[in-house]
Amino acid sequence: MTKISVIVPCFNAENYIRRCLDSVLKQTFEDFEVIVINDGSTDCSADILNEYTHADNRIKVFSQVNKGLSEARNSGLKMATGEYICFLDADDFFHSQLLEITLNLAQKHSADVVCFDFYDEAKDKFLVHKINPDNIKVKFSDKPTLLVSSGKRFRTYVNVWCRIYKRELLDDVDFIPNIRFEDYPYTLAVFAKQPKTVVIPTKLYYYANNLLSITHMKVDPKQISDYHVGMNYVFDIYKSPSLKKELIHLKRKFLPNILKQQLGRCLKADDETKPLMLQEFAKELIDLDNRGLISWRGHKFSRYLVYRSLIKTYQ
Repeated sequence: MTKISVIVPCFNAENYIRRCLDSVLKQTFEDFEVIVINDGSTDCSADILNEYTHADNRIKVFSQVNKGLSEARNSGLKMATGEYICFLDADDFFHSQLLEITLNLAQKHSADVVCFDFYDEAKDKFLVHKINPDNIKVKFSDKPTLLVSSGKRFRTYVNVWCRIYKRELLDDVDFIPNIRFEDYPYTLAVFAKQPKTVVIPTKLYYYANNLLSITHMKVDPKQISDYHVGMNYVFDIYKSPSLKKELIHLKRKFLPNILKQQLGRCLKADDETKPLMLQEFAKELIDLDNRGLISWRGHKFSRYLVYRSLIKTYQ
């Protein structure tokens, strides 16, 4: 069995995919496979991928008609043979020691998940340097949800690409198809299993600020409805009595950030789109409020009043 499978969804990434794949091939740990899902690319991505498969048999490319990021990742999970799984987006890249450091920690501590930090091109200067594993501070948790949106040093992020996972942990979890912002429902579904988790504050992933990415897309009502689908999925899982503490944490720490992002998208919309965005957002707020999830705790009070006003207007 291959030790680690790196899953790379690729759609029209001709400007980035070489840097992405090179960062995996330059890893200090070599027992890996790269599962690239060519998700219906119409640029030169396929030609570049073909070049890499001939150069290194650890890179395996599977092509499909365009189905979106969620289905590309789901396809990658079906093809992966590794004992551990990690995700890498085609416009991002790895630190050269990512696989070595995370695998060593997973094995040393018999961990199901190893979470790490990342560089964000919009905020950070990318630093490429050698890391001494002996200097890495470690935090352990079997309730990683409680570290989401919490603390500054040891925290877990909802991005799926900032950790490695034991393969069997993911066997019954799929990415929700046909939605954007699919990372957080997937991550929180995995965390709901209360896996043995190692968290390190070390930055091992480079997140590129791709202006063509979903994050920078023109706002539209479907973005809000996609958030709604994800929130329903998450809170259906966390209504379990065994996850009561995690539910309270999500309600007070995570949900306010998600709603803030959505309100920001609504307010950025043009005059024609904004009313449709706010109406869609109000549907989600009403749904969450009926579940008892909208309270003043954790929200900036002025935003909380906006939410209440939207609920009252559209209820």
